[in-house]
This record gives sequence, C-alpha cells and structure tokens, in this order.
Amino acid sequence: MDTQIENKIIEEYKKGNSSLKIVKIVNLSKPTILKVLNKHGLVRKRNRCKSLEIKPEENGFSIIRKCPKCGHDIKTFSKDKGVACRNHFRKIEGTSLCKPCSLLLQVGEGNPFYGKKHSEKSLIKMTKTLTETPTKFSSSSKPEKLIFNILINLNYDTIKTYRINRYICDIFVKDLNLIIEYNGDYWHCNPKKFSSEYYHPHKKKTAKEIWNEDKLRIDNLKKLGYNLEVIWESDFDSSITIQNIIQKYVKN
Repeated sequence: MDTQIENKIIEEYKKGNSSLKIVKIVNLSKPTILKVLNKHGLVRKRNRCKSLEIKPEENGFSIIRKCPKCGHDIKTFSKDKGVACRNHFRKIEGTSLCKPCSLLLQVGEGNPFYGKKHSEKSLIKMTKTLTETPTKFSSSSKPEKLIFNILINLNYDTIKTYRINRYICDIFVKDLNLIIEYNGDYWHCNPKKFSSEYYHPHKKKTAKEIWNEDKLRIDNLKKLGYNLEVIWESDFDSSITIQNIIQKYVKN
C-alpha cells in the first residue's frame, strides 16, 4: 500500500474517526483499513457497551435514552445484548428523536409529499378502485383452516386465500366454482349482534358501511360467475355447516 495512504489512515484514526468513516475518506474497504490499524497496533477494543446501563428483560436487553427534543424516555430493545448496544449508538448518531417528535418534523414543508397533488387521472382511478372493488385480506383463521380441512377430507379440490382480480377470498372450491367467506362477528359486525349505527373502532367505519362494502364485494364476485356463500362465526357448526352448503351446489 502507498505510504501516503497508510499515513492518512493512521492520521484520521488518531483524530477519533471510526474505521467506517475512514473508508469513505480514503475509498478503501473496511478490512483493508483494519489491517493497517492492526499493523500499527492502533485498533481499540470495543468497550462502548460498558458505558451503557443495559437492562436485562424477559426476552432480551433494553437501553433507555432521552429524546433530545421533549425529554421522554425511548427504549432500544433486542434479544442480543451487543445488538441492543449497536442499535442504541446508531440511533444516537442518526435521528435520536422519539416517534411523536419525529412525526412533528414531517408536518408541512417537512413532509416529502408537501405541495404535491395527485393528477386528475390518478384521483379518478383511485376513487373507482375504492368504491367499486373494496378489498378484503385473509389471514387464514383457525375456523378457515378447519373448513379447508373438512373440504379436503371430502375430496374437494380446494384452495385457501384464493385471489380473484384484486380480491383475496378465504376459500375456493374449484369443483363447485364456490367461494366460501368466513366472516367474524366482530370484524364484519354481524347484524344479529350490532346495530347499523355501531362505529367500529378498528376499521373506523360504521356497521352499515362495513355491510355495504361486504355486499358490494359479494355482488362483484357473483357477477364474475362464481357461486358464493358466507359463513358467520356464530353460525359455524363444523362439518354440518359445510355439508349443508355444498349440497346446494353438488350436481346430481
């Protein structure tokens, strides 16, 4: 290696710059930098973690720092003690603000989308998508898996979380061209249990709005030529319910 570059590495390290910062200065790899530092006996043992109050928790380790703006505590957590230490210092070197303070900085001109607007064409497309084809995402709940297994045991060609256009349907029985949707009483506001004015705190919608979206979804899927049955959580009764449903579509 060029003596001038080697001296530059030593000079920068003695100034207090880390090996990563020196990489950017001399445009060499970190292993090359460390090799030079080791050659001259300049590599310091990493003991910065000892300066921290690392608290052991049930599933790992945590370190508390203060938000420099509001003074509130911010916890850095990891299952690994060394990783918790590393992430703590990364936050200190980067943006060490708490989430509320960080979000405040993004208001107005701080927001990367400030002053930007959707084109008229985009707005029309977005409005049409949201109003004509409200989506539903499936997470394969335990009852859905049970329904799937019952159908498989009855020798029906069945698919879980089946996508049709932008919809993700709970279960599709190919042999019967049948979609089976399992609706949780809470998430879909079962009309037997909720009034139309009920406001769903998680979906941020009234029960009536949820029902309208579900109806539109069902209507759209039926228009595409599919049979469709909805099973409500409180009405589900294992194989009896499934057998009653499939009998409606079995061809003699």
